[in-house]
Amino acid sequence: MYNHEGLTEARLKHPSHITFHKTRAPPEDEFKATRFYRWHIDAALYDLSPPKVTTLYGLKVPSGEPQICRYDDGTGDELPVPLGTTVFVSGRTMFEILPKEYQSLAVRSKVKYAPHPYVWMAPARAMPTGLGIESEGLELSSDKLPAWEEAKVKVYPVVSSYH
Repeated sequence: MYNHEGLTEARLKHPSHITFHKTRAPPEDEFKATRFYRWHIDAALYDLSPPKVTTLYGLKVPSGEPQICRYDDGTGDELPVPLGTTVFVSGRTMFEILPKEYQSLAVRSKVKYAPHPYVWMAPARAMPTGLGIESEGLELSSDKLPAWEEAKVKVYPVVSSYH
């Protein structure tokens, strides 16, 4: 992309489950099937708090045959998706479908993120669902991360508010 919003040039690399997941779709399905890449929130999760709103504006989206998004959790669940899809989910709905005992756990739990969490996890590989990373010891040790301060490490409740 050239000369857009003050940027002389931007080169984007499309992320794919092929480059980030520990396992991948069989080669014969490579262009027909995909997975959820990584479940995340649009936040640095170090020093800066997450935004209250996220906006995604596609200037140019891929065209072509739709793909099948496989959840690959053993259920066989699949979802037809157009190319370039970004999936958004409702935390409220996810909370509401939890059994009461898990709702209770969720409202009492907090998550402490690693300093520079996306840098920390960069060498690691995702689970097939995109809901976490495989525990293979590939995460960076704290001495290999960019400079960080404990006071800037983020801790957030699993459920921030429920109405």
